[in-house]
Amino acid sequence: MNKYCYVNNKIIKEQELCISPYDLGILRGYGVFDFMCTTPEQKPFLLHDHWMRLRNSAKDLQLTIPINKKEFDAVVNKLIKKNPYKKAAIRTVLTAGISENGMTPLQKPTFYILIQDIEQLLPKEKLYTTGAKIITHEFVRDNYTSKTTNYIEAVRLQKEKKRKDAIEILYHNKNKISECSTSNIFMVKKGKLYTPNENILYGITRKLVIKLAQKNNISIEEKSITPRQLLSADEVFLTGSAKHILPITKIDNNKIGLGVPGPITKQIIDIYFEYFNNY
Repeated sequence: MNKYCYVNNKIIKEQELCISPYDLGILRGYGVFDFMCTTPEQKPFLLHDHWMRLRNSAKDLQLTIPINKKEFDAVVNKLIKKNPYKKAAIRTVLTAGISENGMTPLQKPTFYILIQDIEQLLPKEKLYTTGAKIITHEFVRDNYTSKTTNYIEAVRLQKEKKRKDAIEILYHNKNKISECSTSNIFMVKKGKLYTPNENILYGITRKLVIKLAQKNNISIEEKSITPRQLLSADEVFLTGSAKHILPITKIDNNKIGLGVPGPITKQIIDIYFEYFNNY
């Protein structure tokens, strides 16, 4: 089975993709990326929002995306058609490119787009009805408002996450929670939604959930949340491009609410998937 990707103005077979060992994305971890999924109709979901975030992340690292949005849109849709997946994940990566001295870019970025089978990346389906567990870790990402390729701490903690049978790692610092390693977090208290607004990547799914909640008269507030407040929540859920809306019923060894996904979480899931399926 042939898989196709895009790299520096070409669509090629994925096995032909080569990145120089002198690329600053490899030597120094200097790069940004974005990740989105397709809808049941194989449309790239919220492509404009993902493009804007990629552009902003690139600007923060003084990188230039070598194609414009119209070209990006065309390439993504062509790759979706050329690859065999009914449900696809689209991963776009931009690095500073090759450096002769291992530090200074030659101003020729490396830009590539991969298409994956998103089924391999999704949480187990039963977790959407039973709820999942997350673990906590004291940490704040560098350049947290940009989606950089630096996931050192998240990768380092994968063994611990697996050992503790958790789905995600929640970061906190100075008595404030922020975000998970690959998702944003929401809590429900007395029928109202809350989500952190400091030291976070402003997720695309997070943004959509806030919009849908407001549209459906669900009260929501972006504010600082302490670990203690989170543990006393009635409901907790995560948002992300692969996870969509994932209920959380356990944090470390603490049960959240009644230990099952709550009514507001279920309502948000229904509203979200109605939007997603009809996008």
